[in-house]
Amino acid sequence: MKSTLSIAATALMVSALSAPAFAGSVHSDVPEKADPGKHYLIYLHGGWPEVRPIADPHPKHGLFDYEGVLAGLAARDFEVISELRREKTNPRRYARTRVIPQITALIEQGVPANQITVAGFSKGGNMVLVLSALAKNPELNFVNMAGCGAGQFRKAYDSILANDATKMQGRMLSLYEEADTIAGTCDEAAKLGTRLEMTEEVLTVGAGHGTFYTARPEWLDRIAAWVKAASTPKTK
Repeated sequence: MKSTLSIAATALMVSALSAPAFAGSVHSDVPEKADPGKHYLIYLHGGWPEVRPIADPHPKHGLFDYEGVLAGLAARDFEVISELRREKTNPRRYARTRVIPQITALIEQGVPANQITVAGFSKGGNMVLVLSALAKNPELNFVNMAGCGAGQFRKAYDSILANDATKMQGRMLSLYEEADTIAGTCDEAAKLGTRLEMTEEVLTVGAGHGTFYTARPEWLDRIAAWVKAASTPKTK
């Protein structure tokens, strides 16, 4: 299927989901007994927590609210799987040796591939691009948050375009904030990945790369709505 890319400018205020408590749970790894009736989301954080303690605020973007982000995803009915990575983790090796086995374990326990989403922010978004090529499963869902580098931060993205883009497949939501100077559009990956079905949305929050440092409904609700639509079998 030829890759599609739809870009929509989005407004600042989006109505949040009303559930005050977790609808899903947070796990550090695949549960011993996964529930095939639930939707699992593997969340990959950005690079900042790899180089500084999680409690240290970024000088520009502020505190990365890792626990709040996980709670926000779980509140939207996801079974969230996530862990803090070690310092200077090799993204390709981590994708291959850590995340691919998690995807495989979920599928082996009976979770349908269309009920598995891998979502990553910044460096985690780089991994999402690589994983869409490594997994070789058109039924998986991927969410890339500010993971396609721009300007002086394009090096990793250019490497992915050269080595992985033509092998990408599955469904992908790309999100980035219009004021972001670190990351931007993933349209080049969409054009090269002819088996990748991509939807891209541009947020207008005004916080740049820091948009994804906190559990904002502007992006959490978009992910929840997109995953629900992407996971619903299409009637012929």
